[in-house]
This record gives sequence, structure tokens and C-alpha cells, in this order.
Amino acid sequence: MRYLYSESDGPIASDYYYEARHTTNNSFPFVPAHTHDYYEIYIYLGGSVRLSVEDTLYELKKGDIVIIPPYTIHQLFQAEPKTLPYIRMYMYITETALKSFQFNEHNPLNKLRLASKHKRYHFHIENEDHFNAITYCMRQIYDSQNCDFYGKEMLNRAHILKIITLLNMNIVEALEPQGIVQLNPLVEQLLAYINSNYVEEISLDLLAEKFYLNKSTLSKEFKDYTAQTIHNYLVMKRISIAKQEMANGVSPSQVYLSIGFRDYSTFYRTFQRTEGISPKEFFSRVSSESN
Repeated sequence: MRYLYSESDGPIASDYYYEARHTTNNSFPFVPAHTHDYYEIYIYLGGSVRLSVEDTLYELKKGDIVIIPPYTIHQLFQAEPKTLPYIRMYMYITETALKSFQFNEHNPLNKLRLASKHKRYHFHIENEDHFNAITYCMRQIYDSQNCDFYGKEMLNRAHILKIITLLNMNIVEALEPQGIVQLNPLVEQLLAYINSNYVEEISLDLLAEKFYLNKSTLSKEFKDYTAQTIHNYLVMKRISIAKQEMANGVSPSQVYLSIGFRDYSTFYRTFQRTEGISPKEFFSRVSSESN
């Protein structure tokens, strides 16, 4: 197992990895749709921001935290009216690192997985003391990155445990999603269709026929709202599911048919292009943690 503390080291799911950041932008950054091999805990602090997770768009306000599970497609948008600076904190952490906090029957991953199962990503922390404690702990982890002192790792682990415990308490209390914004209705339907039917053959011709619109209108509407093409989103969805399946032990030679690829060579080339490693290399890495 590798112990990593920087995204530049190329962490994967089987690594013990966490990293916190506190960032301010005076011009809005373009962040395309993407996934990670680990959790992202995103804390909104300022600016006009919308964050999409899969096919749901959230308009963020102070007190909001978004928990993005591994291999989950998400993207950032600037909201209207445009206000700056854009301020946020976030922490990346692998399931491997989170598992290291398990004590007896208390597994910090259980509630996070429950939220993911119910597609609950957005949480508004009503308790101001809880929100302040979470941001304080994350700031302490961030500030420690360029320091070296006795007890640093144990203090950071204490901060992580407090963050996850408070988040899990809010997951238990949360009943309904908050802050959801209606996407363009057509784009929302397209995303829902792709997310439900990515295993099938999906083409612009098929979508145009299904939604009673011409291909150019479909393509333009989708790209205007998501900053990517329908094809690119479909590929990203299939690859994100492939990574989830391989992380659960399904071999590359089995997984490609279950995510909509008709032959292994196309899957191999697509995975290599989008992830920078082959499916076999990825499978070997995520399998190493359980062996």
C-alpha cells in the first residue's frame, strides 16, 4: 500500500491518500465534467456556483457540503448573477484511508455508501457549530501540508475522523435533497436517459427520434448546458461504471460487455485514452488492496 498526500502523485483507490485544499478564485475556473477514484468532500464558502453530480444540479449556498463518491461524474458551473471571488474548501480521501478508521462495528464508510446508494450528494449543515468544526478541521489538514512536526499524522487523522463523524450525523438526519435546481428540461431528460441506458447502443439518430428533435438541436442544447458533447458524456459514464465494477472485482475481460462496448479492443483504447492507463493496469491496482 502506498501512503500519499498529493494528487500529483497519482493516487488510486488502493492507496492510503487524503489531501485538503482551500482555494480562492477571482475569475471563475472552467472545470469540465470529471470523476475521481476517491471521495471528494466539497465545502462551498462563497461566489455564485452550481455543481452538477450525475444528472442533478445543485445551487450552492453557505453551509452546503457536497459529498462526491468515487467514479461519480460531476461538474462545476457559474450561476447567475455572477459574483466573485469563488471560495471553497475540499478534501480528497480514498476508501482505503477511510477504512483505516473502522473501530469494532463503527465503519465511517457505511453512511457515506448509504447516501450514495440513495443518490444523496448534497447536504446543508444547519448546525453552525458542526459546519464551523468541519471547516476548521479541514483547514488544519490543509495548513499542515507544508509543515513537518511531531504528531502531524495523528492530528490529521483526528481531524478527518471528526469531519467524517459530523458528516455522517448529518447524513442520518437528512431526509430530502435540498438546493436542487431544474436543469434545462431537455438536457435533464437526456442525462436521465443516458444514465439509465448506457449499456445500450445510443446514437444521435436514436436520441433525435426518441425526443422528436433534430440532431443539431439536441447536440447544441446539451453542449450549451454541460460544456461537453453527448458522446463524451456517454463515454465518461461507461468508463466511470467500468471503474466501479473493476474496483468490485469484475475483470476487464468481463466488464466491457456490461457497460455498452461491443468489443474489448474499443474498450481498451477508450479506457487508455481517458484514464492514461490500461484496464488491466487499473484492475491490478485496485485489486492489490484486497490481496
